[in-house]
Amino acid sequence: MARFTQDPSRLNYTAQQVGKEFNLRLVLRAQSIFTTLLNLLPSNWISTIQGPNYTIELKAVAVELARMELALEDVAGDIGYETVRTDFLYSIVGYLVFLNGKLPKTTFDDEEFRRFLLSVIKIYFQGSIPASIRGVVDLFLSSGVTVTEDFLLVRKKVPGLDISDQHVFTIDVLTANGTSFPPDMFNSDANIRLLLDVIRPAHTLFRIRYIFQDTYPTGSTVDTLRWRMSNYYYDDFRRYPGGIRNRDRLGMKSNQQVVAEDHSADF
Repeated sequence: MARFTQDPSRLNYTAQQVGKEFNLRLVLRAQSIFTTLLNLLPSNWISTIQGPNYTIELKAVAVELARMELALEDVAGDIGYETVRTDFLYSIVGYLVFLNGKLPKTTFDDEEFRRFLLSVIKIYFQGSIPASIRGVVDLFLSSGVTVTEDFLLVRKKVPGLDISDQHVFTIDVLTANGTSFPPDMFNSDANIRLLLDVIRPAHTLFRIRYIFQDTYPTGSTVDTLRWRMSNYYYDDFRRYPGGIRNRDRLGMKSNQQVVAEDHSADF
């Protein structure tokens, strides 16, 4: 593989210069440098293999030069967002996007996280427009997303809105056919809010609404209305709890309280 050119077959791109893959690359690079150093010697140095002391010294130099070259190649690759090693992915890419070291809670692997960061950067440089806001939500949710700028509804004098809503936009996330919220919904909601604080215009506010909706085949639903009211107080209103009105056992025309009356002879 040419020097300072990314090898597409390479698997290990970590910052640690260890492992079988690195050792193989080191041996191949050191051998190439060793051959070059031998060719620089005058003709009276005739050894072409490692044996004499000077070849051992040259081989040690070649190994260290090879180690340095491999390190420089990795550093050169860290310049690009798409080739930066995962060990430095946040320090080179993530800090450009997220505020105060706050990262979204995700289960992405290294390459998925790289693609996620690149998508966020692309959205960021689109500007604080509705398409960018929708793009943020689409990173975490696959359901239908609608972004509404409430100031447009205020201009149309939609009921329930007034001038206080002119700097508000609403995000409606629709779940079709009665399906439940996507898995890990709470983390997704927190991630969306984190990114919206980065993408949205600084003077705006937002609300997120998760809406369940059901669809029914045409003609299979009959629209009817049934209404019934039941109130147990009604029976109490029909009777007089104090006895028979204007009639009692003492012949009084109005209710009279009887206290300590002896009823022992009634049994």
